[in-house]
Formats: sequence, C-alpha cells, structure tokens
Amino acid sequence: MRTRNNLSVVIGFATAGVALAAYPALRPYGPESGLAGAADFGATAWLVAHALGMLGFVTLAFTLRAAATRPPRRWTGRPLREVETRAWLAVALLLPYYGAEAYGLNQIGRYATDHHEPGVLDVADAFRYAPFEVTTFTLGLFALLLVGGRIAHGMWRTGALGRTGGLLAGLGLMTYLPQFFGTPALRVTHGLVLGLGLVLMAVATARSARSARSAPVEETESTPTPDPELVA
Repeated sequence: MRTRNNLSVVIGFATAGVALAAYPALRPYGPESGLAGAADFGATAWLVAHALGMLGFVTLAFTLRAAATRPPRRWTGRPLREVETRAWLAVALLLPYYGAEAYGLNQIGRYATDHHEPGVLDVADAFRYAPFEVTTFTLGLFALLLVGGRIAHGMWRTGALGRTGGLLAGLGLMTYLPQFFGTPALRVTHGLVLGLGLVLMAVATARSARSARSAPVEETESTPTPDPELVA
C-alpha cells in the first residue's frame, strides 16, 4: 500500500511539473486584439496549453492529498493536509476562469476568424476583466502563494534534492500572480522553474521510498542471531 502511495506521489508531482511547464511554453503570445488576436485565441495550441495548466493544478492538489497520507521524510512546518486544503481552494477559484480562457476564448477566436469579425473579441474582454471574475482568480492565485510557501518550508529538511525542488516549486507557485505581467520569455522561464521544482520533488520522493524499503533489509542482515543456549 505504501509503495503504491509513493508511486502515486512520484507520478503526480512529475505530471504536474510537466503540465505546468508546458502550459506557458505552448501558449500563443500575440496582440490579443484584431484578427491576429482572434487567430491566437482560436488556435489549438491555446486550447491545449490552458487545458494543461488546469491539469497541472488539479494533479498537484491530488498529489498533495496522496502525500498527506504519508508525508515525505523530515517534512517540517504545517501538516500536509492543510497544504492540500489550500491547494483545493486555489483550484476551486482558478478553474472557472481557466475554463473560460480555454474554451470560451477558443470558440470566440474561431468565430471571429471564420466570420472576419474581430469586434466579437470585446466579449472576451468583458468576462476576462470583469470585477467578480478577476477577484476570484486573484484570490486563487493568493491561495497558490500560500501553497508555495508551505511546500518550500516543508521540504527544507528532506535532503538537498528535496530542498531544491521545494524551493523552486514554492517560488514558482508564490510568484504565479506577478509572472502574468512579464514578457513571454519570462513566463516560459517561470513555468520551467516551477516544473523543474515539481519534477525534483518527484525524484526526491522516489529516492526516499527506495531508502525506506532497503532500510529494514539492512537491519535484518546486521542483527545477530541469538545463541539458543544463551536464550535457554
């Protein structure tokens, strides 16, 4: 059971890392206005990139749930269950906005391109920058900030690899809000840093699991067999 749980955590962190790194790398970066912007919104790359972003956040929350049943060796700070709760809060606040970005903008972009009506992009701006939508999205990003801080703190004493992964992943999650205002190159770099951190956490978890499995064997081999005469 523990082996299966560890495997779920390893696969989960790695999957979330790859998805969150691919999201900004695949996303088109254009003027987001006129027919050129409509073409970007309607592109398959736009849809796939945002779907990967949603997959990354949901997978991260599920992975934290699996990790909470058996926290990484020498995990410090608040319990992982609390980190998981914050992750699900972030997911609940972020996914509606990401869904609109992924599916709504994609269909609006396709319509504008097919009918040569770039004016319909005004509809996109109406829901992208509406007060309620922006507020919930921002709150979700602040929840991610809390998750990132907990991960960086919790992984601090898990070894050099785990510490590095926790710091990179934590930094990536904590800076998810300001990176939206960066250049395309900065956003891609940010995604790579976050993704690398999560992958390193996956590798650290796998190594820790292997060490834990080998430890009992070593103890058994090194424990001397009692002399029957002495026992008697």
